[in-house]
Amino acid sequence: MYNRQIVLAFLELGQELGFSVTTLIRNDRSADVDDRYIPRGAASPIGFGRRGFIFGAAALRSVIREKPDLIVLGHVHFARIARLIKALSPSSRLWCLVYGIEVWHPLRASVRKGLALVEKVLSISDYSRRELAKNGGVALDRIGLLPCALDPVWQAQYSPRPDDAPSRPGPPTLLTVARLAASERYKGVDSVLRALREVLKAVPSLRYDIVGDGDDRPRLEALARELGVSQHVRFRGRLFPDELAAAYRDCTLFVMPSSHEGFGIVFLEAALFRKASIGGKHGGTPEVVEDGVTGCLVEREDVLGLSRVLGRLLSSDDERAPMESAARRRLLERFTYVSLRDSMKAQLGDRGLQVGERAAA
Repeated sequence: MYNRQIVLAFLELGQELGFSVTTLIRNDRSADVDDRYIPRGAASPIGFGRRGFIFGAAALRSVIREKPDLIVLGHVHFARIARLIKALSPSSRLWCLVYGIEVWHPLRASVRKGLALVEKVLSISDYSRRELAKNGGVALDRIGLLPCALDPVWQAQYSPRPDDAPSRPGPPTLLTVARLAASERYKGVDSVLRALREVLKAVPSLRYDIVGDGDDRPRLEALARELGVSQHVRFRGRLFPDELAAAYRDCTLFVMPSSHEGFGIVFLEAALFRKASIGGKHGGTPEVVEDGVTGCLVEREDVLGLSRVLGRLLSSDDERAPMESAARRRLLERFTYVSLRDSMKAQLGDRGLQVGERAAA
């Protein structure tokens, strides 16, 4: 989602400022590219369907043929070929994008050496920025911030309008949207399940909807049964966009007390529907959820503290309502696609691309 917006921003800025853009995508196929993220008249990205060797060869051919003025590496691991890129096109400037989990541990020497040749790194959060400085040996003053933004297509299609009919009344509902992968247990779904037993004493009609799928789902389903709360929990799997929008619209609170989060776009999606969020006091979440203003932050392992916050906000419309309004207001002020594009334009700054120059992403 973030990279779609980055590509869209470069394509739009290229049309505005007069530079051309070539986009190569490792994982998706060309046929998978969503035209809604490609401006009319712009060159569509070229996809390689996870054929990594062919992707790498095509990228290097593009460097040799086009000698781009700016090359943007879409993942920190692509820095492994930075030395080769610079050898093939010494004048090309290199940028690199950084997200989260990939920089939460010491990076390999080949990546660190490549990052030493990168002019600028753009991180989605200050947390990931500091993690990269610690684990990748990159000076903080070389790492800029380019926060995530709400998907513009999602916003245009699902943003609530004043004349929208109110959602049908239902039971108080908690919502989590996350990958249920064993490698991402830090999302905190198990903490929410453990907190339910206490919260149900105050809110016996409570329902907990979990959207997402992965190899950790069977463990979480077993945990819900073991805790005796399974009748209040719905594992909804992956949802189509319309269904996901309805889940956000119909929930009472969004909750994801993650212990590590690069940013958390799901908090922005919840805010679009005027939902307050409960997140973890860790990682990049505090940069998205303002504690006591747009929601509440809790310790990942503090199940009792989480249950108290859940019970309080579920039981008090007067406390929750100002957070809901503040969440949407902060979203529209700081985390829209327009904000991301303007920030990208500012990053180009005085050394921005000019007419006839080329960028490769």
